[in-house]
Amino acid sequence: MKRFNKITSTCVMTLAGIVAASVGAVAGESRFYVVSNKADGNTIVGFQSAASGKFSRLGEFDTGGTGTGDLEIPALKKDETHPLANGDDPLISAESVISLHDGKMAVVVNPGDATVSLMKAGEKGALSFVNKVAASDLFPISLAAHGDYVASASVGKDNMNGSITLFKVAGGKLTTIKGARRDLKARPSTIAFSSDGEHVIVNELVTGKIKVFAVEDGTLSNAPVSEIESPRDDESRFQAIPVGFVVSGDGGDDIILMSEARFLTPEFGLREGSGEVALSPLYSWQTGSISTYRLTDDGQISLISGDVLTGASVEGGEIANCWVTLSADGRTLWAANALSSSISSFRIRENGTAALVNEHAYKHDDETLFFSDISISASGDQLYQLIGNTGEIMVFDISANGDLTPVQTLSGLPALGSYGLMVH
Repeated sequence: MKRFNKITSTCVMTLAGIVAASVGAVAGESRFYVVSNKADGNTIVGFQSAASGKFSRLGEFDTGGTGTGDLEIPALKKDETHPLANGDDPLISAESVISLHDGKMAVVVNPGDATVSLMKAGEKGALSFVNKVAASDLFPISLAAHGDYVASASVGKDNMNGSITLFKVAGGKLTTIKGARRDLKARPSTIAFSSDGEHVIVNELVTGKIKVFAVEDGTLSNAPVSEIESPRDDESRFQAIPVGFVVSGDGGDDIILMSEARFLTPEFGLREGSGEVALSPLYSWQTGSISTYRLTDDGQISLISGDVLTGASVEGGEIANCWVTLSADGRTLWAANALSSSISSFRIRENGTAALVNEHAYKHDDETLFFSDISISASGDQLYQLIGNTGEIMVFDISANGDLTPVQTLSGLPALGSYGLMVH
């Protein structure tokens, strides 16, 4: 099995699976795109680097759908004291905007009007609306692509009514596949294809389950061909809340690298806090983690490394790890810790086992920035971090040991509500 030669992504890739060079870009240029989530007309905002390496705004491109603004789904009610309703993380997912057809097209979710839009990429990086289709349910949140097929996950009317489905790009447009919708009866977070395109992987936010569906005759198997629970070693350990993940492989067995926030108690409640978490002073969390899994070519999933902490112990480490991205060689994984304003680095071995290298590959000292979607550049020498509560993107240089040095902070997005991070 050849490993780490091909990366498919899903917590932000976290858009791995995207081409190594920009569409129409000259050597040395880099581009990335973030979704504004505007309720009066959703848009994708692009950024492009100059010869100096500095980024500037490329443009803003209408998706043809609508977002939810600064309201988080599915309740769409504002509560600035609650970490799941304050507006800094509207979807709690990864891969909400993705590239396909070697970067010639992009697909994006519109949670406001429950649609998925296909966009065409121009030679200079501009995106133009092609068409949109109805999602499988209310509040589409995550996408994956393999060849002409696009998989999507939607939350539905509440956290117990999620679904997934397949679309297909045909005749230059995104089209629905009749009968491809599958109910989860749980809230999904992120969806991805296996590296060979023969399976679709989806995780569930609160149940902690990871389910694998087969792609058969252009549609999805009626039920998962395998599934697994997120690890929890003892009765005192908080529940694993998986959000973003990366799939690494080359057409045989794959390795799945999964983020895990640990903010729900064993009884699925919130633990009261005393102001120790600056971004959510009423509640406290246990240290976050990642877990790695093997996915065989016949769709069977099994645990490799379980509950690898973003810190030295289950209390006091970095918290709310919800997004991950993987280096081009597959050896280093970075994890964004949303409520600790930090990025942790992990070493990934050939067999898929994981070990923490530095819980503070980067740390914003006052812990007031909400670190959400994350991705590495196409060239692999920079990392981009979306800040969910300021509408900014931080650009980091990556050192040889995986540590990160901030080199630029970009603005141009709504202060709250933006999501997704697609790299070209």
